[in-house]
Amino acid sequence: MSSLFKLIIVVCLLALAIVGGIALFSVVAALFKWLVILGVIALAGVGAYKLLSKSDEPRLELSSAEAEMLKAEQMLAEIRQKQLK
Repeated sequence: MSSLFKLIIVVCLLALAIVGGIALFSVVAALFKWLVILGVIALAGVGAYKLLSKSDEPRLELSSAEAEMLKAEQMLAEIRQKQLK
């Protein structure tokens, strides 16, 4: 009789442990979902702020290599335009 009672108790505890694990997983999944949603909203807010705010920072000067590359790109664009005409 006592072994049957112990078996019933073990089965009940096992069932409760499984239900508790599923409930814990559900809570973690819901928190993760809200974390992702809030992260997307925050990224959209930061992007909108940067897009709509005026840039008070002065533009950085180009290095000599970058300035030469820009000149070369402009010359190539002019040559292409002359060839198309």
